[in-house]
Formats: sequence, structure tokens, C-alpha cells
Amino acid sequence: MPMIDLSLPKGALPADKLEAMMHRAVKTLMWWEKIPDTPEARNIAWAFVNELEPHHVFIGGMPPGRPRYRFRVHTIEGLMDDRAKQGVMRDLTRLVLETEGVPNDPDNAGRVWCILREYPRANWGIAGYPFPPSGYLSSVGQIAVSPEDFVK
Repeated sequence: MPMIDLSLPKGALPADKLEAMMHRAVKTLMWWEKIPDTPEARNIAWAFVNELEPHHVFIGGMPPGRPRYRFRVHTIEGLMDDRAKQGVMRDLTRLVLETEGVPNDPDNAGRVWCILREYPRANWGIAGYPFPPSGYLSSVGQIAVSPEDFVK
């Protein structure tokens, strides 16, 4: 199922905007993977934010003047074709720039990198088991969603 790691400098976005952006980022990835937007599916669509000290980010060996964003998108092999992968990259870039409130131009877009990595199904485990060959729908009954999983 989809997983996103985002690295960015601490303070690049206010906490409320970052949370809203990550919610939309997960929904975006689920859409491109053709995963239904259900509580069960969202329970196994994870995102992690790694906020780095601003003095721990370097471009060409120098601190950048503006924030840089690096998405690492992890997915199961074969869930997305090339068009979908391009869509993920484009949409996550647009999402960051929209959240920052800056124009979507080449200068700003170049500050957002998106690296996709696909894993064979046998290498993606959920709850101690490899992801089933028939995909998400065959495992839906085994995916537990509990109230503790969500912040109110």
C-alpha cells in the first residue's frame, strides 16, 4: 500500500498546513494507485514527515535560500504505469507549491523532488505477511481499523 516519506527543513511550513498537505498527498497517491478511499485503505496508507534542521540541508554544499522538499514514494511493483508515476510527481509538486502559496513555475518546482521506488509484492509485508498477489481487495477483511488509529 502507499507510503510517503517527506523530508523538508523544520519550519518550512506551519504545522497545520503541513498536516493538511500530507493528508492530501496520501489521497493523491491512493488515487494514482487506484486504491479506494475507504477507512480500511487509509489505515495502511502511511506517511512520515522528517523535519531537518535548516542547517542540515545543503544544495551544492551550501545552505539553500528557500526550502527544499524531497518525497520518497514507496509502492508495490506494477500498481502504477508510467503515466501514473508522472502524475504522482506532478501532483505532489503542485501540492507543495500550492501549500507554500507560490507560483508553479520551473524555479519553484525545481525545489521539489519526488523519488519513486517500487517493491516486489513479496517484499512488502503488512501485519507480518507479504502483500497478497491479488492485491488490496483480497486482504480488506484482514485489515483492522480501530478508533485509536485516528486523532480526533
